[in-house]
Amino acid sequence: MDLKILSKKEEPLLSRTIVEAEVSFDKATPSKPEIKNALAKSLGKDEKLIVARGIYSGYGVRKAKNVSYVYENEDVMNSVEPKPKKPKAGEGAAKGEAKEQKAEEKKQ
Repeated sequence: MDLKILSKKEEPLLSRTIVEAEVSFDKATPSKPEIKNALAKSLGKDEKLIVARGIYSGYGVRKAKNVSYVYENEDVMNSVEPKPKKPKAGEGAAKGEAKEQKAEEKKQ
């Protein structure tokens, strides 16, 4: 996997840099952790401070465009980046049980 940085744009208000890169690869499109690792090596930053926003590839092309954010420190990153939502306690189990009950009713 080859990574070529196309542009860097400073955002001093959010203490981060937007990095656009082009990724060339042989097999499957690289995952976000693989791209974060390659960016960390080329920029000399810690992987924890890099957030890979998107990987955009075309059909049948062995290149992809990547947009990532490189933060100055972890505190700023935690305050700016959205936190993933957690599923509600009984929501997943209740839906699964309801489907099982419907399937059993149909069998009878």
